[in-house]
Amino acid sequence: MNKETDSIETAGDLTIEEGYTERQRRVLRLWLRLVRTSRRIEADVSAQMHRSFGARFVRFDVLSQLYRAPQRSLSVGDLGASLLAPSGNISSLLDRMEADGLVRRVADPDDRRRYLIRLTDRGLDQFGEMALANAQWVTSAFSAIDDDTLDRLHDELGSIAAICD
Repeated sequence: MNKETDSIETAGDLTIEEGYTERQRRVLRLWLRLVRTSRRIEADVSAQMHRSFGARFVRFDVLSQLYRAPQRSLSVGDLGASLLAPSGNISSLLDRMEADGLVRRVADPDDRRRYLIRLTDRGLDQFGEMALANAQWVTSAFSAIDDDTLDRLHDELGSIAAICD
């Protein structure tokens, strides 16, 4: 891939992009910029999370999902499906978080074969600290965008998300 043009060269002098319409070129450029920007912001926030709290972003993500869940608990499967960050081995992550007192496993009252992951008071406290810092970091990443543009981008991305659903 050529970083400047984001083109993939084929045999000879032809490129795959020569077969694209102008609309396809514009959409693909936007999509690449969205992906790269999202990854860059995620990497920056994750690095700051690690420096400030000694935790990977996925730990914050777990706490966040549990905070928003009914009774602040979710099954392992539902938790894994709701995470924004890649979790790798969620069982190992949850083992470490349980050992740190941030979550606990409890029997599912509706199905004794399953366990729910529940946010503890200590986990809630840590999430509160992390959430405030995260809000500052993400707000800083978007500081060049005025409120009207922020709202418009949010609405436009919502339209795209609706098509994808």
